[in-house]
Amino acid sequence: MHKLLFCLLSVVSLTLLLSFHGGEARQQEVPFQNACHFSQINSLAPAQATKFEAGQMEVWDHMSPELRCAGVTVARITLQANSIFLPAFFSPPTLAYVVQGEGVMGTIASGCPETYEEIEGSSGRGGGGDRRRRFEDMHQKLENFRRGDVFASLAGVSQWWYNRGDSDAVIVFVLDVTNRENQLDQVPRMFQLAGSRTQEQQQPLTWPSGNNAFSGFDPNIIAEAFKINIETAKQLQNQKDNRGNIIRANGPLHFVIPPPREWQHDGNANGIEETYCTAKIHENIDDPERTDHFSTRAGRISTLNSLNLRVLRLVRLNALRGYLYSGGMVLPQWTANAHTVLYVTGGQAKIQVVDDNGQSVFNEQVGQGQILVIPQGFAVSKTAGETGFEWISFKTNDQAYINTLSGQTSYLRAVPVDVIKASYGVNEEEAKRIKFSQQETLLAMTPSSSS
Repeated sequence: MHKLLFCLLSVVSLTLLLSFHGGEARQQEVPFQNACHFSQINSLAPAQATKFEAGQMEVWDHMSPELRCAGVTVARITLQANSIFLPAFFSPPTLAYVVQGEGVMGTIASGCPETYEEIEGSSGRGGGGDRRRRFEDMHQKLENFRRGDVFASLAGVSQWWYNRGDSDAVIVFVLDVTNRENQLDQVPRMFQLAGSRTQEQQQPLTWPSGNNAFSGFDPNIIAEAFKINIETAKQLQNQKDNRGNIIRANGPLHFVIPPPREWQHDGNANGIEETYCTAKIHENIDDPERTDHFSTRAGRISTLNSLNLRVLRLVRLNALRGYLYSGGMVLPQWTANAHTVLYVTGGQAKIQVVDDNGQSVFNEQVGQGQILVIPQGFAVSKTAGETGFEWISFKTNDQAYINTLSGQTSYLRAVPVDVIKASYGVNEEEAKRIKFSQQETLLAMTPSSSS
């Protein structure tokens, strides 16, 4: 009875949390005074790499001026084939993007039922007619993942990732350290529920820490809590294990999971559970069919926000996936209500960023694996190189929106010609050319590519 009451209260609290308006979830003030005053913005590479038995975890310096301005930090894990990122949770809400690879991802949320059940039947074995069934396992729901998937995780919700493919899986995480759900400071923390510190692990940035939550308890307490013997309790602490938090699995792992890419929705499900426990937590943003802006010559852009993935109202982040073909260009624009953290997934591009004083604070080429932070309101343009350009942007608002400087839906299209003449000191013919010449909305080709 007490267990049932606890589960019910846990689910209700999660339901209220999900129903809470997302606009209150992220702190309104900048966490560091003058954090977004730049004379120059730098592109960023990982500051630290921690190697584990079957992969590594790289983290960016959360104290860099750019990430302090955005109020987020970034990490990237690489899982070798048949390896598992052991269960852990982050103190702030998180968005994860699958750069490459495929496998299975699991989340563990307190109060949600174990709705996936495996029962093995012995019917037909040895030619007999035995219809008896044997219970094998039950757990919370799992998700298949593949390249292009975006996963949302709430603060304190544990997760694990299993690479079942034949090549490396790479996943990038953005942690919203200034989200109100993170009641700690702005230092990112990963709480490990399994795994251990590696022998050569060095931590100049303090995370990942390396030891799991069981390691600090008295083994007798663990034994009593789980009703197990002391030796098994010590195994939970991983006292003699130095493989780290990404380990090689002993053969392929097996789970109870629906067919790939199939998401079941039971319209008759309990209303409370349906709100959170069965909520959709991922979407594939690489799918061409969900493109929001498309140009046959320049490229395409897809956006994921809380209107099409409701859980983002809590995470308070959204994602934008972009592809530019050779010579393609994203017309100059600014994000009105969010900072942008751009991660390059392929190709190269020339990016220019202009601040609130009209000064160029970034005008360089960026390449694969680099991060560029574009503060709120700063204007930006992107021009692809010869091999094209691919990127994923994370924005610090679940309903971030942009304004363009040129194009069919730009601010200049909404301004009367006489105002343009007065503002820029041009004649009427030039004003009309400024206002109407660009017929594209967001994506265009550079003049040299169009000729």
